[in-house]
Amino acid sequence: MMKRSIIEYYAENERYKCGYCKKPDSNYSHGLWAHTMTVSDYQDLIDRGWRRSGKYCYKPSLDVICCPMYTIRCRALDFKPSKSQKKVFKRVNKFLMGQDEVSSGEKLKSKSCEDMTVDDIEAREQYIETTRHHHNINMDIPFIEEEGDPRNEKCHDIKRDKEIVNQPSTSGTIRENEKPPLKIDEENYKNTKTKKVVGPDPVKGPCKKAKQLRKERMLEKLKKKGVDITSIENSNKSKEKKIEDFINELPTEAKRKLEVKLVRTAPPSPEWLASSKESHQVYVKYQMTVHGDRPDKCTEPKFHDFLVHSPLLEEYSEMGPPCGYGSFHQQYWLEGKIIAVGVLDILPKCVSSVYFFYDPEYRNLTLGTYGALREIEFSRHLHSLCPDLKYYYMGFYIHSCQKMRYKGNYFPSDLLCPETYKWFPIKDCIPKLELVPNSRLDPDLDSIDENFPTESDVNYIPVLYKGEVMRYKLYRRKVGKKNEEFEEIQEYARLVGAKTAKTLIFVK
Repeated sequence: MMKRSIIEYYAENERYKCGYCKKPDSNYSHGLWAHTMTVSDYQDLIDRGWRRSGKYCYKPSLDVICCPMYTIRCRALDFKPSKSQKKVFKRVNKFLMGQDEVSSGEKLKSKSCEDMTVDDIEAREQYIETTRHHHNINMDIPFIEEEGDPRNEKCHDIKRDKEIVNQPSTSGTIRENEKPPLKIDEENYKNTKTKKVVGPDPVKGPCKKAKQLRKERMLEKLKKKGVDITSIENSNKSKEKKIEDFINELPTEAKRKLEVKLVRTAPPSPEWLASSKESHQVYVKYQMTVHGDRPDKCTEPKFHDFLVHSPLLEEYSEMGPPCGYGSFHQQYWLEGKIIAVGVLDILPKCVSSVYFFYDPEYRNLTLGTYGALREIEFSRHLHSLCPDLKYYYMGFYIHSCQKMRYKGNYFPSDLLCPETYKWFPIKDCIPKLELVPNSRLDPDLDSIDENFPTESDVNYIPVLYKGEVMRYKLYRRKVGKKNEEFEEIQEYARLVGAKTAKTLIFVK
């Protein structure tokens, strides 16, 4: 049977607590419940600012939310670890060599910024609430085609994988009901006084250190003496360590053995079933110690709903990775026990980080950073097997929350413009976010959302109604036109994009 994405859309844009500024009713998002989801469809959704928590997918409403969240991705192929990130590798390697010990009895006085994954925590609460209201769907559903439909394309004929990705663009056309791009008063933009912030100037970049200044002066002197400094610079560049060098430099005679294992969780693999109890125990320790959760919030069923169950359909391709696409846990085994777990989605263009948790006894190893670095390296490895996979998605970047800026430390990274859904280097976005936390990131004011749906696109949306799938145009003819309902499905189409709206089956 053809694999299809089946979703229920929740139009309510309810207020709920913000995990960053702690306001009780200032967080807004749109949501949908995904019964099933192809990896290509989910790739398209995260490229429009969506993110999943279990089977619940949500998209923050940036125009009204208190702490705007921007989708962030790292260009894994160009990644270069910073000095502090190199220190994390060295600290872990030193520990594995037996030259350093963890302070297992050390009390955790405060949350490190790398642990502040509260966007996922708050989404989990929304997820739990949503699970009470979704329908049970029979996946074996017929499609009713309207007679005389000029397109004459059935749901089960919808193209997947590469054919979906390569669908012709509709750029260059002016779309109906299009929201005009945000206009910026450039004079006021330039003259706006920004508040003083601690750290490097976001426009000029970080101040050069004395070592770098001495190096530049030395090269300048050599240049004046007629020495070819190009060969010197190239030699220095060739000596730069890549992320793989830090991972592979550990000698075989290391005192402790760390293994990283990838196990498929949806559908559950034998490896996952054999280790699920231990993973849950680590999760409980992490949530209670780091996030202060009560035991009743960390039960095994809730753990499975939040971090194991996934709508993503298992998929294999000749051009894809041997492990296939879908949802996985990347387990970190130290001397035969799990000390950390990265929850990952492997998609056609990226590895997407869902969550990361670890045993707090090993917290001084900075496992949050170490896990992200290993996941970037994993993305690079998968690229060597499937060239289309080039990125590492890190969820949301929240510039208005100082503790959540750490995701911008993985260079080079891009942020997704919430109006045109195009990517821009974070270094170019920071000056705008300093001025306006909820900002259009695309500098081209004439640029538009090229995937904005027309009324014709909306009419072509597949709808599941009374056990049958039909186009929205036929559904509306059967049940009668309701303006409120039409506005809701228009809103849905704008949020998911015209292309994806025509592949996701919308449950009524």
